[in-house]
Amino acid sequence: MLISKTYEIVTQESAEQGDYEESGFDFEGERYTFKELINLAESTGCIYSEGCDWLYSEPQIEDYGTGETIGYALHFDRTNKPRHQKYWEKAVNYLQRTHN
Repeated sequence: MLISKTYEIVTQESAEQGDYEESGFDFEGERYTFKELINLAESTGCIYSEGCDWLYSEPQIEDYGTGETIGYALHFDRTNKPRHQKYWEKAVNYLQRTHN
């Protein structure tokens, strides 16, 4: 299935403005198997979801000196074949059961 990974960096200054300092794609539309997706989600902390369209991590402190945080999200690519949707949903359900 095709997966994209995004990131969001927040600094103290950008948080005061209610915005991100930087955000974008780490990669877009890369092919992953079910097992590879589970490993990627767990290694990046992307174990939370709201619905079944994306998984996200809690922001992690990247730099203790500046307080900069970074968060990641994994997205199910809508160009996937319909049969891939069930594997994505199984991965989301598995992560929710094992990490919540």
